[in-house]
Amino acid sequence: MLTEFALLTALTLNSDEREVLRDKIDEWVKCFLPKLERESTKTEKCRLIASVERQEFGNESKHYAVFWRFCKFGAKKGFIFDDNQKHLEKFKATSFQKKILRQNPTLKNVFLDRSEIKEENGKWNLKNELKNKLLSEGGEAIVFNQKFGENLMAVRIAVFDSFLFTKQFGAGQIKWRTHFISDFGTATDNKKDHALVVPVHENVIRNFANIEIFDSGDEKEEDCLGWITIMEKCDGNLREKLKSGNPTLDERIKIATGIKSGLQYLKEVKILHHDKKLANFLLIGDVAKVCDFGLVMEYSGRKSYRKLGYTRRGSKYRRDDALFAGTPGFAGETQLAENDYFLYLFCDWKTIWSLNYRPIDSQEKNEIDKIILIFFRKMLTEFALLTALTLNSDEREVLRDKIDEWVKCFLPKLERESTRTERCRLIASVERQEFEDESNAERWRFCKFIGKKGFIFSENKIPIQKFKATSLQKRILRQNPSLKNIFIGRFEIKEENGNWNLKNELKNKLLSEGGEAIVLSQKFGESLMAVRIAVFDPFLFTKQFYAKQIKFKTHLISGYFCLFFF
Repeated sequence: MLTEFALLTALTLNSDEREVLRDKIDEWVKCFLPKLERESTKTEKCRLIASVERQEFGNESKHYAVFWRFCKFGAKKGFIFDDNQKHLEKFKATSFQKKILRQNPTLKNVFLDRSEIKEENGKWNLKNELKNKLLSEGGEAIVFNQKFGENLMAVRIAVFDSFLFTKQFGAGQIKWRTHFISDFGTATDNKKDHALVVPVHENVIRNFANIEIFDSGDEKEEDCLGWITIMEKCDGNLREKLKSGNPTLDERIKIATGIKSGLQYLKEVKILHHDKKLANFLLIGDVAKVCDFGLVMEYSGRKSYRKLGYTRRGSKYRRDDALFAGTPGFAGETQLAENDYFLYLFCDWKTIWSLNYRPIDSQEKNEIDKIILIFFRKMLTEFALLTALTLNSDEREVLRDKIDEWVKCFLPKLERESTRTERCRLIASVERQEFEDESNAERWRFCKFIGKKGFIFSENKIPIQKFKATSLQKRILRQNPSLKNIFIGRFEIKEENGNWNLKNELKNKLLSEGGEAIVLSQKFGESLMAVRIAVFDPFLFTKQFYAKQIKFKTHLISGYFCLFFF
């Protein structure tokens, strides 16, 4: 039986059967590896930076996979840094990283930028024997068909290190470890544990064996540099089926249901697929199979998923916002705008691609914009959209323009007096400051401004916190240099005895007045609304600080608008 690899597809085998099968597969790998040859346009620096992408950071610092920008290597340690070269974390260098550093000592003790990884323009150099078996090629992987006994299967070769299978890093410099589906149980839950289970589902591609590839000097097998995955051979993919065929409605429904079922199962066992393009849904008859796990997020911590080729090593693959690659239109929403693949199943092939991607020229766009704007402006002469709970971006933009026009006419009508001083303004500005420790808002009793910084102090003038002075505070200090470098008491804010000087037009609309605010009635189109003017700076709308000296930003929400003055 085993001469025909008959046990390769079995879900359960005893230890003797697995051992004999492993020997057979290992013999095949020895013959197969020398046939793999490729070129790479990347450098040793690229390899070293890429190896950090496969690094596992601490449990409390997985988010560094998103934010690190620079790395640096000492003798036995690696370090990652943010955009400002601020240290984030150190880690133990892998034997593979140490090997690169030994061969390239100029890469030690220097900052390496994550963005320095070059684009790969190298190609596979396949002999006719493999060329004739090629099924697909793209990104990090190529796929062949291969017969094992009587079973025709697909063999996927995934490359994680750019030099793998090149003349610099050929078959003689690597070792491997073979895993079978029969080595593991079936994943059925979403626990975070180290259970020896793998995904098994009708609508998920079945990996029967996965060969993990390591550098020959990697004794602990801590950095997998590539995979050779033996999996079920399918008839084609969904893209080909929809483009060239004409599936019936029943077929489309079955395929759609299968895809949804497969993705839902993967989610239940803590694997999120982030490249749901049509070519990544394979078909055996009308049974859909979710495949291509090069871009997934896994958050169970199960190493068995990696061993059988379903997930990758590295904190990068535990955070969806660290997955910077993907197919435009089909990647997850944290990477690119995500398209619903169901649209392609239930719309005409040409129509859906045109609707999603057909560009329009500038003249056509201008004509469409003109029609839309004319329609909206007819509505907006009566501010009809002001009370809408939801608006699209075009509606909001035109409405914002209308409100801004009204504000420009309204601001010069606002006039008031203040009995407070510039010192009061400065103290009041500290009341609006956001402190790191919120309790400081209650504790501070004195403030002082030195250069571009402000400082707050306790009742005994003990320093509490410093903060960056705002542009308004700097302006007050420029105009009143005597307020610099002195203690100013919080209690020195004077009582406000100034009044609003409203003209009859606004007096007749006054609803209430008190404290920092007045409220007026105002008609917008057919809608009578209330307009509340709140003053946080004592000089706002006075002769010292009037309409021409301020700017504003308008926000629209749930039928109301709010203005912020600067």
